[in-house]
Amino acid sequence: MQFDANTTVLIIEDSHTVRQGLRTMLSMAGITRSDAVSNASEARNRLRGKHYEVVLCDYNLGEGMDGQELLEAMRKGGNLPLSTIWIMITGERHYERVVAAAEMAPDDYILKPFASQLLLDRMNLAGQRKTFLAPAHKLLAQGKVEQSIQVLLQLARETQNPQYRLDAKRLAAELLVNEGRQGEALSIYQELLTQRVIPWAKMGVARIVAEQGESQESNALLREIIADAPRYTDAYDLLAQNLIDDGQYQTAAVVLEKAVAISPRNFNRLKSCGTALLRCGDPTKAADYLQRAVEIGRNNNFFGPDVLVDLLQAYSESGQTQQLDRLQAEIAGRIDELPGGKLTMAVCRAMTALAQQRPSDALSQLQGVAGELRARETDFSSAQRFLSAAVRLPAELSNELPQQWGHGIALRFADGRHELGTLLEISHKHEAGHAAIENAYETLQQESNKAVELAGNGKLEEAAAMLYQLSQETLNERISMNACALLLRTCENLHKANRDFAEAQRQVQRLIDWLPEDNERVRGFLRRLHALNPDCE
Repeated sequence: MQFDANTTVLIIEDSHTVRQGLRTMLSMAGITRSDAVSNASEARNRLRGKHYEVVLCDYNLGEGMDGQELLEAMRKGGNLPLSTIWIMITGERHYERVVAAAEMAPDDYILKPFASQLLLDRMNLAGQRKTFLAPAHKLLAQGKVEQSIQVLLQLARETQNPQYRLDAKRLAAELLVNEGRQGEALSIYQELLTQRVIPWAKMGVARIVAEQGESQESNALLREIIADAPRYTDAYDLLAQNLIDDGQYQTAAVVLEKAVAISPRNFNRLKSCGTALLRCGDPTKAADYLQRAVEIGRNNNFFGPDVLVDLLQAYSESGQTQQLDRLQAEIAGRIDELPGGKLTMAVCRAMTALAQQRPSDALSQLQGVAGELRARETDFSSAQRFLSAAVRLPAELSNELPQQWGHGIALRFADGRHELGTLLEISHKHEAGHAAIENAYETLQQESNKAVELAGNGKLEEAAAMLYQLSQETLNERISMNACALLLRTCENLHKANRDFAEAQRQVQRLIDWLPEDNERVRGFLRRLHALNPDCE
């Protein structure tokens, strides 16, 4: 990869002096197309709207996300192309331990202070690593995930460079996990761990075995990671989620509070901790964390009304009624910023009514918007809040509505143990609702397994049809993704055989129209569809 006057660079640094210094270093090397921002929120907006070949990011960005959290958020959200070089700049030597454990590591990092030549040397080294992986990146850009995985494994076998081999296997494992092929990914991680201790590989194993229900094994690995890299907050997060899934809510809260202690002024960390405490049944303490999140985040452009909704819920469940009307009015003024605004606003009114001992009004609010649970814009957070209010309704007033609603919510959103654990915790005091959610999850698992078995036996079209029907009934995103993948394979097979695939193509298009358009996997589906039929919308 060559760096010249056409190279685009984004500098993320909260110090004006350092920003200017970095731009000067780049311009002296002939790199003049550089933009600069001062915080993570501005960086996210820039990266969503423009492609940069290089990102130079400071680790400490003041209030809000740090550089590592920003990198992981952008990659998880599919907003950062794999071809983009990300170099972290830090004055903290403990970052060496952070990056050693991080699942999503930068391409390189530089400890301050440094000379311009060192920066350019590191950029060149990172560019060479990207060039090595470029064949796989190009295939991914075309939506050809399977081919990309095979290329990565081939590159790993052929290269003599141990770092390149590690890079290829790491990306291959990540892609396999994204494709739901945890067993193959697990083999890669375990092979790497037999050679030497790699914290991110251990984290990969911990995630996979957690998804397989082996929470004790996962927790042991996570505690090892935390002991080796005490500032690796993702390990705390997964450990807490495992504990929640196993019903150890108080212990989970303690783990999350330790993560907050590591980054006490991080808005997202405070918000996550407060929300977790809320789900874990400690609304009073949750209100304290969420109030701190509001105080820290209010003046930043990443601050949204969702944290106000969580705070209102915490106040409602803890009986702190004095702030509810004011919060409700503030949320109403920002309703256009809320996913599923109509649904969420009704839930806020229902929670306020419940706290003020007006259960009939709360039921009326929830019944009025229950149909919105199937709306495209309704997300998991909105559905959780709806369920949280529903299970608080008096049994003599609500009849079987909470369990009916819980069953539908679980069918749509219970994609894995984490989501299931969250819904079960919300409903743990409502026996019928709790059972309905478990039943819905079991249905999803059974039907998904049937489709996998059909596909494995060569009955691809039958498996695709089965998952497509299930996706339409449940609106479950994971089911819809898998249905889309099988339907596309069906289309490609029919196309090669010169057979008509119009109906399968129409079904793929319906799914793509429903699925989130900013998701990288969905973009890959769309590219594959256009390759089959360039005239499709």
